[in-house]
This record gives sequence, C-alpha cells and structure tokens, in this order.
Amino acid sequence: MTGLDLVLGLLGFLLTLAVFSYLLGDNLFFRTALYLLAGVSSGYAAALILTKVILPYLILPLGKPGTAAFYLSLAPLLLSVFLLAILVPRRQQWAKLPLAFLVGVVAAVSLLGVLRGTLAPQLLAALQPFDQTALIGDGTNAWFRLLEALLGLLGLISVLFVFHHHQRSRNGVLTRSNLIEGVSTIGQVFLGITFAALFVGIYATALIALISRLSWLRDFFGLLFAR
Repeated sequence: MTGLDLVLGLLGFLLTLAVFSYLLGDNLFFRTALYLLAGVSSGYAAALILTKVILPYLILPLGKPGTAAFYLSLAPLLLSVFLLAILVPRRQQWAKLPLAFLVGVVAAVSLLGVLRGTLAPQLLAALQPFDQTALIGDGTNAWFRLLEALLGLLGLISVLFVFHHHQRSRNGVLTRSNLIEGVSTIGQVFLGITFAALFVGIYATALIALISRLSWLRDFFGLLFAR
C-alpha cells in the first residue's frame, strides 16, 4: 500500500463515518460530506460539458473559418451570448430566445423518447403475448400462456382506470360509476404490487452498496494493520 493509497483510504473512511453520523441526527460532518459530494459532482459535470460539448462543438470549429462546422457553430454561439444577457438586468429579455429554444428542444426530445421508448414498447408488450406463436412457441401449455397474457392486460387496463377522472353528478358530488370504481380497485392492487417490488429493489440495492462499503473498509484495515 503506497502513501497515496493510505491517504485516500483514510479520507474515504472519514467520509464514510461522516455519512453514517446522520444516524445521530443532522450535523456538521454529514453536511460537509454532502457539500463535498455536490461540489465534486458539479465540478465533474462542468469539466465533462467543457471537454465533450463546448470545446469540440463550439470553440474548436470557430478556429476553422469557411468550413461547414464554423457556420454551424455560429448559431449556438449567438444563443449562448443571448443567454448570458440574463446577467444584465436591463437585457434579460434577450435570454428568452435561447431559453425558449432549449425548452422546445427538450420537450420534443422527451416526448419522442416517451413515445418510442416507453409508450409504444409497453403497448406492444401488452399485445405480443396474444400472438399465436407466442402462446405455443416454447411448448408451454397454451391455456396457461393465455391466462398470463389476460392477467397482464387486466393489470394494464385496471391501472389506467385508477387515474380515470371523476364525473360530476347532478347534485354536485364527485362520483364514479360502480364499474369504474371496481376496476380501479383492481388497478390499485397492481399498483401496490409494483410499488412493493420497486421498494424491494431499491432496498436490495442500498443493502448491496452497504455490504460493499463495509467489505472495502474491512479490506483496507486488513492491509493497513498487516504492514
């Protein structure tokens, strides 16, 4: 174990103790560890953006006048200048253009990602089990596969009914029909099972991280006292 490894190991041990000190309540050591985490993460993100985005797509193309990359870099440069105007109180309205462009692009990309990455695959996954080849393709009992597909479809429909809007009755009381209420109850059961599975997954991940950290501390002190 080198001197650098010893220093980094002791620093990691002290930070681990600082995080565990939250068990005794919010204190200076725990807040210091959080500030270090936020600072290091922000610095890493800034360095990554600078080296992977700003330099290759904005700064370096400006040094090649007359090329297509040069003219393409003028648009983000102009938007960046307008965005810096937010620091000037009398020119803050200039920053609305790059902000609107940024919000529009993010919204479009997010919507496309939801449609192509979440909604469409989930709809296809709900209908695919009803395909004849999927029912008898692996040699399993077709009736069991059909029952499994129907159960999945029931879960999908009932969960959607959980978020069904209430209907206003004539006397002004918000009510739902008995059918919708019954299907919604089934959907709540499926939601409960889903949230329970998610909680178990998060808890298991945190437990694995804790065991890994304790194992690292054991190995570190084992090497330290073995010298």
